[in-house]
Amino acid sequence: MSQNSADASYLQQMALSFIALRLNVSSETVDASHQALLQYIRPGAQNQMKVILAEEAKRIKNDNVNSAFFQTSVRVWPQYGRVEIRGVLKTWIGDSKPFTDIKHYILILKRENGVTWLDNFGETDDEKK
Repeated sequence: MSQNSADASYLQQMALSFIALRLNVSSETVDASHQALLQYIRPGAQNQMKVILAEEAKRIKNDNVNSAFFQTSVRVWPQYGRVEIRGVLKTWIGDSKPFTDIKHYILILKRENGVTWLDNFGETDDEKK
């Protein structure tokens, strides 16, 4: 790792941490988890992400949601700061049995002046085609 670049292992660890902060939540933990995640969002993208995370948190708390993500594969392109993570998201609403969805997330990480920023945290639906 250098001032402005990172190796595949580091990027994978950071991306899996970001996935956990956003997806492994309950109505009791969502605010703290999302606040921790926001600290890593590139400053120029924080306002947009705050709105997205606030909407998610509101829904999670209103519906008494618990969710857990189980990764099945990770691919890293260090030269682009790109990490693709596939897995299963289990979601419980209240006391219901879990809903299970196959998910594919793409995270873009940028390293600038010794700081790692989450530049993009997106989902693609290619597995649903």
